[in-house]
Amino acid sequence: MPLAEQTLTAVWMGAATLLFAASLWVPDAAVKVFLDNASWTLAFGLSAFWAWRGRAQVPPAERLLHTGLWAGTLLVAAGQLVWNLQVALDWNPFPAPADLFFVSVGPLWAATVIRATFARLSKDRVYPAALDFGGAVLALVAFTLVVYLPSGEVDSLAVGTVLLLYPAGYLTAAGVTALAIPTVGVRVTRSHLLVLVGMLGYGLSWMQWNLMLLGGSVQPGIWFNASFSVAALTLGWGARWLRFEVSADPGYRRRCDQAMNYVPLVAMALASVTLVLLFIAPNGGHNGLQVLILVCCLLVLLLAALRQTIVVGLLNRLRTAEAAVLRNEEQLYHVAHFDALTGLPNRRYFEDALERAVAEAARYTQASDRRVALLLIDLDHFKSVNETYGHRVGDALLSEVAQRIHQLLEGQGLVSRLANDQFTVMLQRPASRTVLAQLATVLLEGLARPWELSEVGVQYMGASIGISLFPDDAGTSVELVQHAHSALHATKSGGRGSYRFYIEEFTQITRSRLELRRRMHSALQGGEFSLVYQPQLNHLRQTVGAEALLRWSVDGKPVSPDEFIPLAEESGLIVPIGLWVFETACRQVAQWRAQGWQVPVVSVNVSTIQLREPGFTESLLGMARSTGVEPASLVLEITESQLLDESLYAIALDLKNAGFVLSIDDFGTGHSSLIKLKRLPVSELKIDKVFVRDIVADVNDREICATVNALARTLGLEVVAEGVETEEQLQLLIKMGCERFQGWLFAPALAPEQLAQQWLHRVERLQSTEGFAGS
Repeated sequence: MPLAEQTLTAVWMGAATLLFAASLWVPDAAVKVFLDNASWTLAFGLSAFWAWRGRAQVPPAERLLHTGLWAGTLLVAAGQLVWNLQVALDWNPFPAPADLFFVSVGPLWAATVIRATFARLSKDRVYPAALDFGGAVLALVAFTLVVYLPSGEVDSLAVGTVLLLYPAGYLTAAGVTALAIPTVGVRVTRSHLLVLVGMLGYGLSWMQWNLMLLGGSVQPGIWFNASFSVAALTLGWGARWLRFEVSADPGYRRRCDQAMNYVPLVAMALASVTLVLLFIAPNGGHNGLQVLILVCCLLVLLLAALRQTIVVGLLNRLRTAEAAVLRNEEQLYHVAHFDALTGLPNRRYFEDALERAVAEAARYTQASDRRVALLLIDLDHFKSVNETYGHRVGDALLSEVAQRIHQLLEGQGLVSRLANDQFTVMLQRPASRTVLAQLATVLLEGLARPWELSEVGVQYMGASIGISLFPDDAGTSVELVQHAHSALHATKSGGRGSYRFYIEEFTQITRSRLELRRRMHSALQGGEFSLVYQPQLNHLRQTVGAEALLRWSVDGKPVSPDEFIPLAEESGLIVPIGLWVFETACRQVAQWRAQGWQVPVVSVNVSTIQLREPGFTESLLGMARSTGVEPASLVLEITESQLLDESLYAIALDLKNAGFVLSIDDFGTGHSSLIKLKRLPVSELKIDKVFVRDIVADVNDREICATVNALARTLGLEVVAEGVETEEQLQLLIKMGCERFQGWLFAPALAPEQLAQQWLHRVERLQSTEGFAGS
C-alpha cells in the first residue's frame, strides 16, 4: 500500500473512531445523532475508497466482482449522505429516500457475485449450479424471515417490503458469496472471509436496527451503532485485497465438488427447520409474510427435487459410461494381448502365461507334473514369399498357418504368435520327450503340405522347430524361451524342415555367434578383413579368372566364412563389408596391372541384401571408375535362389547394362525355372561343389553336371565347375564340355602376391602365349 494511501487511511479511520467514541460520552441527544451520522459517513466513505483501490489493482478483464462491490459501497455512502440530509431537515419518514439506496445494495452484491461465478462455469455446470444457488438462497431467506418475523403491527405493504428487503438482501449476498467459493473452486484467502463477514455484518445490523425501530428502542450514541461502521470497514478492507482466483490444486477442487453435493441437502434441512418454526410461531397477523416463507420452503424442496433428477440422470450416464469403459477395457485387453492378424495370443500374453505355468510347475514335487514344454516354430522361406508377392499375401498365409496349427494340435497346448513368422506352442505336463517329438513331427508334416492361396495359387513352405523343457533345460521362463531359440537356430543351421531339442552346446554356439557379431562391428575399421584369390583355369590349365574370397581373423584365429557371412547378412553389415570387398578387389586388379601382370576377370560374391540397397549399381560403377577398372573385368556372383527372385530382375538388368558380368553361383542347389533362367541377364553358371565332389562315384551327380553343361551350351552360357579336387573329376568335366575349373587340384585361395607370382603372366608375354586368358 502506498504511503499516501496509508496516511489517508489512518487519518480517515482515526477520525471515524474518535467521532464514535465521542458519541458515547456526549450527553446531548442531538449531538449524539450528529456524531453517529458523521462516524457512519466517514466509515462508509473509507469502505468505498478501499473498494475502489481494490478494483484498480486487478486486470480490467477481472474487474466485474470488484466493480459490483465498489458500486455497493458507493450506494451505502450515498444513502448515508441522503440520510444526513433527512436528519438535517428533520424529515424522517419510513420508508425514506435513503432506504432506497440501502436496500438496493444487497441484491446488487448478490447479482454481481452470481454473475462472476457463473462466468467461470462450463455450460454443463450452469444449470445444476443455478438450482443449488436458488435453493440455498431461498432456504436462507425463509429461515431469516421466520427468525426475523416482526412482532409488532406493520402499517403498510411498503413498510413490510423494506423491512424484509434489508436482511434478505444482505444475507442473500453473503449466502451466494459463501456458495461461490466451492462452486468454482476459489482459493480462499483472508480477503474472502472479510468480505463475507462484512456482508453478514450489514445484514444482521439492519435486522436488529429494524427490530429496534419497530419496538421504539432506537437510540443514538450506543455501542450497537458501531456495528454498521465495523461491517463497512471489514467489507471494504477485504475488497481492497480481494482476488477471485480459481485454485489449480485438483485435490482442493475435488473437495469443493464434494461440498457442493451437500448443498441441496443443507437447503432442504434448513427449509424443514424453517417450516417447523413457522408453524410453532405465534400468529402475529402477518399472514402474507407466512405465505411468503411457506412458498420459499416449497420452492427449496422443488429445486432440490430437480437437482436430484439431475443427479439421477448423471448416475445413469455414469453407469452407461462405466459399461462403455468396461467394454473398451475388454477391447483394449484383446488388442494388447491378442494378435490382430491371426487372433492368436501375442507375445505379451504368451510371456505372462509361460511365467505363470513355470511358477505353477515349480510348486510340484513329481517330475511328470513339473514339466513345461515350449515348441518354437519358425516358417521356412516366408520372407521370400512376403517380398515376392507382397504383404497382403503374406498376411493371408500367416492366418492360414495359425488355423492349421490349431487343427494339428487338436486342442493341445497354448498357441501364440511370437513374432512375424514365429509361433509358439506351450504344453504343461507333457508325458515325455517322445510325445513332444511326435507332436513336432505332426506339425512339420502338416505345415509342409501345399498352401492354397487365391491370388498366387499353390505355395510350398515348411517350418523348423526348436524345443526346450522346464526344468530339464531351463530354470526360468526367460531361459526356456532363450533355449528354444537356440534349438531353433541349430535346426535351421542344420538344413531346416526339422526339429531339435535344446542341449547346452547350442547356448555356447549362440554366445559365440553373439560375440562374433559384436566383434564384426569394428572389424572393418580394425583391418581384420582380408581378400584372398583362388585361380580359375581352362582345360589347358591356363589362368582365365580368379575369385575374390573374404577372410576374417579374430585374435589371429581364422573364422570360417560359413560362420560369419550369415551373421553379416543378419546384422546388415554385409552392405558395408560387401562394398569394401568390391572396392578392394578393384584396387587389387589396378595394382596388378600397374605392376605389369596380365589380369583376367575377377569374380566377387554379392548378397541379395546388397542388391536391394538403393543406388547399388551406381556405387559399384563409381568404385570401378575411381580405380580405373572397366566393369567387364568384374564378374558378380549371385546365388541361384537369390537371382531367381522376380523382384531382383530389374536390378540384375541394370548391372548387366552397366557392363558387369553376372554369374549364377551354386547352380543346381535352388529351384531354377528354365523360363526364368532364359530371361536372366547372366553370362555364366557355376556348378556347386556338392555335385562335383561325388561326380566320379555317383551317377546322379554325374548326370546333373552333364545336364548343366548341356543346358549352358544351349543358352550360350559359360560353365565354371568349383570344388575340383582330383584329376578324374577334371577329365569327366572336360568330356562334358565344361570350360573353366576352380579347386584345390590347382591351388587353394592365395594371397594377392602369391597368385601373381604363380598364376599370372607379365603383359610382354601375352603375344607369345596362345590361347591365354580369355581366349
